[in-house]
Amino acid sequence: MSAYDEFQEVKWHAFDPYDIWSSRLGVMVRRAYYSDEILGKLGAVTLALGDWLMPGVSRRIISAEPRSYPIVEAHRILQLETENRLSSDLSEALTANLASMSVDCAQKQGWAWGLGFPWMSKNGLYGPDVPFVTHTPYVMEAFLVLAGKSAPRNKAIDMFQGTWWFLESLRVMHEDETTLALSYAPVKEPRMVINANSYAAFAYALHAVHGEHEIQSAALEKAGKLINWVIREQQQDGSWFYYADAKPGNFIDCFHSCFVVKNLLKTGRLLPQFAEQTDSATQQGRQYIQNTFYDDNKALCRRFSIRAHRDPFRWDLYDQAEYLGLLVDFGALERARDLVDQVENSFCQGENWFCRIDIIGRRWGKNFLRWGIVPFWYHRTRMNKALAGIK
Repeated sequence: MSAYDEFQEVKWHAFDPYDIWSSRLGVMVRRAYYSDEILGKLGAVTLALGDWLMPGVSRRIISAEPRSYPIVEAHRILQLETENRLSSDLSEALTANLASMSVDCAQKQGWAWGLGFPWMSKNGLYGPDVPFVTHTPYVMEAFLVLAGKSAPRNKAIDMFQGTWWFLESLRVMHEDETTLALSYAPVKEPRMVINANSYAAFAYALHAVHGEHEIQSAALEKAGKLINWVIREQQQDGSWFYYADAKPGNFIDCFHSCFVVKNLLKTGRLLPQFAEQTDSATQQGRQYIQNTFYDDNKALCRRFSIRAHRDPFRWDLYDQAEYLGLLVDFGALERARDLVDQVENSFCQGENWFCRIDIIGRRWGKNFLRWGIVPFWYHRTRMNKALAGIK
């Protein structure tokens, strides 16, 4: 197989759970819903029912098209590297592909990545050209992998270095002598998102280690202050809320909790001077996730410990994927293998994967790759490699 054919094989397009809600109608309904309008609430219920009961029909009605996502491509690159399948030619093609998926790459000063479609949240409307600190670090990791291959090394490294512009464009929402909290995206936001700041800490840590010499000191300082803020926001039971406030609509769920632990782990490993702080927080966070989300009877992770809304879904593959990643990170490989077996039995049907299971036991979200499927494949590959290494 040529490098081009191999590239085409891993450049996937898929539908997504956000398809309905990122449409013009979906954005309008969510805007009205968050404004507490009756029509918004009725519209949200109507769209949610249609999306749940007829996901394929709903997407045809709004003319949704399968998309490729930078977070999927980044996970695939990390998986290919774990499998030792990244050739120099393929790496060059993948670097170019990630460049083509960047946000407004023709006009901005650096490089960044987001969803690529409009998204209305409690924090307001994020347009399709808005980059996210929750997405860009995955691509940054991928570039460091791609830079290890001979042909695209300079371009991959240049693009990694170009992400500094994006990090520095994030708005400061809190800062004092020892702590720092940044926005989710380089736009005005009313609420601070805790998991987003854990990603920011990891991204700055990457620049502190791999960035250009003249910015490493500033990156190190910001990573340390971000770590301090995220740890300060940890509750006594080891949990983190989604938002750093007590306003309505806040929640605690599994996969965002896993994100915080994962990013603190990665940051502490990159910056050993902060490892003592991050290790204590991640151990507490891991214990909370294990004790609160993991269902011993079902052998899967529950979605929420504190909810902000109701929906018809009982189990989510994204929770299992990120929990699996933590099991691998902490070396709990036998537990990881048991989880993989249960997930494959629950979310996989033949060649098809599903991202959710609803309240009547029906699988939903057929091959919606971004939402947990590709992350699960990646962490399963990591697990298999770790298991092979101890045989």
